[in-house]
Amino acid sequence: MYYFLIFNTSVSLSHLSHTNPLATADGDPHFVVEFPLSKLTVCFNINGEPGHILRMVSDHKHSGVTVNGKLIGAPAPAGSHKQQRTYFSTITIVVNRPKRSYIEVTPKKVILDGRDRLVLPCDTTVSVESGGLAVTIVGKSNVTVTIGGTIRFVILVHQYKNPAPYQRNHLGFYISNSKGLSHDCHGLLGQFLYEEVGLAELPGNATATGDNSTSSRSPILKVKGRSVPVVQKTRRIYSGRQSVDCWFARNNAAKLIDGQYEDYVVSHLFDTGDWPHGSNGA
Repeated sequence: MYYFLIFNTSVSLSHLSHTNPLATADGDPHFVVEFPLSKLTVCFNINGEPGHILRMVSDHKHSGVTVNGKLIGAPAPAGSHKQQRTYFSTITIVVNRPKRSYIEVTPKKVILDGRDRLVLPCDTTVSVESGGLAVTIVGKSNVTVTIGGTIRFVILVHQYKNPAPYQRNHLGFYISNSKGLSHDCHGLLGQFLYEEVGLAELPGNATATGDNSTSSRSPILKVKGRSVPVVQKTRRIYSGRQSVDCWFARNNAAKLIDGQYEDYVVSHLFDTGDWPHGSNGA
């Protein structure tokens, strides 16, 4: 659990690094999801397109909360297997209850539109509250958003003084407290909040697709009745201050996430529409 009132950058980030978040999306973007009941951590990449807006959390019919993130592009570093990088440039948190309000975050500013409309620069340190939404900004570091006193998101602000050609000012999104989000919550991160997963090994000379191309035992993740091939990796979170060992699902999280990548692309930053295969993924 994170303290709400934060007054300086060094204290805030050191405190954050002592606690694993439930789910994160940061960097290019790299997703990390903790499954506390299963004692497993899973990670995956989403290779999106610049300009696409991705649904991160969808729970508007229950808690009223929706989170969307907009991607920007950058050239890949020399020698990379990727043709381009993508990062989150804007994150919106829309809350429909008790009445509609929203928070829009960029690396430069935070807009809080609740009982009042406030525009706050990201290079200042301040705490404000409006209509059940509480926002704490730690200058040039992070933004903590608390909804209804329980749901808590942390948005890291990544800014570069002298960026390389492949770097862009961008944001990272962390779910630090999901209490208040329903079991019908969906989205790229929201769908995993109340799930249990299992880890197994395929017998020798078998793969998850049924072919006989390998003689070694291959780990697979069991999630929602699906078998997902995984490999062990280490991911760095909280601006590189903490390392997390995780099971990595390849191929844009195929079979790990419900549906396909395109199902999570929404029309605009304030879109709160249903998951296309049923209300909030149910």
